Amino acid sequence: MAVVPSRSARDVPLGGRSGTGGGFGRAEVDALARHCPERNVDAGQCLFQEGTALTDVYVVRRGVVGLGRRAQGRRITFLLLHPGDIVGDVAALLGGVALFDAFAVTEAKVVVVLAAGFLEALDLRSPFSRQWAVGLGERVSALQGRLEEVLGGDLRSQIASLLHHQLDGGARVVSLTQQTIADLLGVPRTSVTRTLRGLQRQGIVDVGYGHIAIRDHAALAAAAGRARRAIA
Repeated sequence: MAVVPSRSARDVPLGGRSGTGGGFGRAEVDALARHCPERNVDAGQCLFQEGTALTDVYVVRRGVVGLGRRAQGRRITFLLLHPGDIVGDVAALLGGVALFDAFAVTEAKVVVVLAAGFLEALDLRSPFSRQWAVGLGERVSALQGRLEEVLGGDLRSQIASLLHHQLDGGARVVSLTQQTIADLLGVPRTSVTRTLRGLQRQGIVDVGYGHIAIRDHAALAAAAGRARRAIA
């Protein structure tokens, strides 16, 4: 493997994908971490705030990072990013400021890549560049899907759609707290609790501490108003 300059991504070999579907696989994130510094972020701590001029791009290595914005005194979360996903690349590309707050939903670790090095790596002939472009498009698509979840349907269908979207392959557990679900949907936590209890009585989910276990995938997909599909 070629040696990567400090905080650069240009020569890191790329292969599989993870996260929202357009991020890096574990091998690629590990390769970045060998040549770039890492940062630990406590749950609830901001990685950066809306309006900040960013000098770094971040790749999630562990945990969950949320993108959101504060409105009327509360945080509304638009998107959850998982290991392999990239944060801050749009601001780096546009040379502007962060469009959203980025914060740790759980304890998280991110790889810190100098924004200038990130832009230098954007050679359209390189695997890095192509994979990043795919990731960017799929994150925009995921944001659109989240807006549809927030704006469409009653709360039961919104929660079912969110849980369905967060399932990874054959997973049966979604590691979201009820408060995080409330933040994602912009509703009171008590409403989320009441709706989840209803889904639990129907045998669709089991509500645990900090997670939701899915008992009936087909019923969850029906409640979400969509056919079951794999989430990349």
